[in-house]
Amino acid sequence: MSLDFPTVAVLGYLLCLGIALGFSLLLLVLRGQPALRLWTASLWLLALSLTSVALRAQLPVVPLVIFGNAVLALSAVLMLYGVARHLQRRLPAWQPALLAGAYVAGIVVFVVPFPNLAVRLNVASLFAVLINSWMAWMLVRHAPPEQRTSCWLAAAIFAAEAVVYLVRLWLPVAPDAGQDIFRAGAPMFATYLAGIFLELARCFALVLLLVEKMLVDLRRAARTDGLTGLLNRGAVLADGQACLLQCQRQQQPLALLLLDVDHFKQVNDRWGHIAGDQVLHHFASVLASCLASQQPLLGRYGGEEFVVLLPGADHARALQHAAYIRAQLQAHPAYVGDMPVTVTTSIGVAVGTGAHDLPALLAAADRALYQAKADGRDRTVSAAPLPA
Repeated sequence: MSLDFPTVAVLGYLLCLGIALGFSLLLLVLRGQPALRLWTASLWLLALSLTSVALRAQLPVVPLVIFGNAVLALSAVLMLYGVARHLQRRLPAWQPALLAGAYVAGIVVFVVPFPNLAVRLNVASLFAVLINSWMAWMLVRHAPPEQRTSCWLAAAIFAAEAVVYLVRLWLPVAPDAGQDIFRAGAPMFATYLAGIFLELARCFALVLLLVEKMLVDLRRAARTDGLTGLLNRGAVLADGQACLLQCQRQQQPLALLLLDVDHFKQVNDRWGHIAGDQVLHHFASVLASCLASQQPLLGRYGGEEFVVLLPGADHARALQHAAYIRAQLQAHPAYVGDMPVTVTTSIGVAVGTGAHDLPALLAAADRALYQAKADGRDRTVSAAPLPA
């Protein structure tokens, strides 16, 4: 089998068909990935576009060229939307639609009234440069910190595709090619061959994007309390220790608030555990909104107990935050069905310096919390100063 243009075109078509089938099988397993749906549709459209190339000997060339390039434009737009969805970015519909429309219009002009293969290839190359550069820029600009490796690797693949098509803008087309792309010459053949390899690399990059995102989601789920969305106990202890060490290096205090939802057992006994879950979710929401500007460490410590770590906060600021939290809970009751339920909290406050560790702070705050509950609840009690 000689490695000529038609043979490589058939191999590229079979490769795209196999990749589209593989992504479809992957979609059966990963149904909750919206970006994967868009990428799978894009790959099938790309295979359909290449089918139009294979059928040029059997069907009229002009409508087949227009159809194939229109499908190719839609494939590129869906790939772009998939990248935006993966990065959780909103993409105005008119921008890619305008680019794709201009591309198809250029193809029509240089197929019907002014047939010119060289100009048509340049229009296609320019479109590929713009769309691949757009995706590469989004992946670099909006890469989440936890997914930066896969985003930057995928951006490198898209950028390499853009470079290949940028080079193709300056390559000559064989003088005797006419309107037949298979006779465009060796330089065009080389860029087509490079495009096949980069298409395969791009599909591996897309899979890598999905894998790293799922790993990040799994790690986040392992650290998150499923009911409230706050950190769970293990994550609070791990991050709290790191936070304390940072405060020690910066010679700053660290305030720790231990909060307990008052009379939570009565909520469960009166309205049931579903209502209790609603109260806990409401409590966590109010707590997060009260401290949104402070960049605290928030977590569910266990049951109806919550913990707040405030780096750099001294005793006076810690008491201010505790009073504000209690006031906001009073002002914003939880709702069980249509019934408002006033939620109050008892808070134990402890403040540590560089000489204290996290278990000592937690123990001191726990003693203060126990005292707050013993004194009648719905109050804040400060722990005794910790010995150096």
